[in-house]
Amino acid sequence: MGAEGSVATASATYIAIRIMAAPVTLSNFTLLGFVLGRGLGSVGLGLQILLNGINIVMSILLGLTFGWGIAGVAWGTVIGETVAALAGLAFVFRRYGSAAMPRLARLTDAAKLRELFHLNRDILIRTFSLITAFTVMTRVGASFGPVTLAANAVLLNFFMISSFYLDGIATAAEQIAGQTIGARYRGAERAVKLTGIWSPGWRFASRLFQPGESIIGIITTAQEVRIVADLYLPYAALTALTGALAFQMDGIFIGATWSREMRNMMIVALAGYLATLAALVPSFGNHGLWIALNVFLALRGLLLLSRLKPKLDQTFAASQ
Repeated sequence: MGAEGSVATASATYIAIRIMAAPVTLSNFTLLGFVLGRGLGSVGLGLQILLNGINIVMSILLGLTFGWGIAGVAWGTVIGETVAALAGLAFVFRRYGSAAMPRLARLTDAAKLRELFHLNRDILIRTFSLITAFTVMTRVGASFGPVTLAANAVLLNFFMISSFYLDGIATAAEQIAGQTIGARYRGAERAVKLTGIWSPGWRFASRLFQPGESIIGIITTAQEVRIVADLYLPYAALTALTGALAFQMDGIFIGATWSREMRNMMIVALAGYLATLAALVPSFGNHGLWIALNVFLALRGLLLLSRLKPKLDQTFAASQ
């Protein structure tokens, strides 16, 4: 990603410590998927509050109070992830007892394993494409200098904040779509309409934009970074709008296990994003970079929406 000097040193320090939590991080993904898939949203919320709460407290304590800096922040994350994984496992075994232990026959069922890995393969490619898009954004942003790189990192927090709201809609869509498709109930369209009513991000985008300068001031104390971040703030706030349909469609396609279409549409959206970067960045610089990100988010949603009706017709025709 082209990091140099203090940025490269800080990144290497963080990653070297953070990677030690990889096993519990993967466990937390599994545990969260398990409880959300069973409709236990409050439990998932509790585990995330525990994970992030401990992460915040320990990062401040170790990073600032004890003066460990970047290393302290990394250790804070490792501790938070570990405690959350242990708490999640304790809940599952307490609630389900011996039933929480998978049977050997299920673990060795070739058909089920093949289905699982096909689904995981498609989601892996989809997620890798998504990570690629943000990695490219970071790499291109780094070419504009450390101040712009830092400002973009600050502004991506606006996308993350809006994604928390939108991901809640996506999770609801996953559960509703999964239940209706699994029950072969044609009323699956209602899941689209219900989540669509609540997913539009224009209100959230406007609410992010209004106090945006204050939020930037909370995130960073560097005046030069604040000035640059203020300049590109409208693009960051707009991601809540352009990403709304993408999150909703992701939830529906994941819940319905239509992973192949989701993978393919993500690859097409990534190609459109890269083409937009190539067309706009040379002339418009960081403005072009942020426009390309919004184009990418919009493409994801629109491309999946174009495949929704054909997949519904195909799914329910096969069940009749």
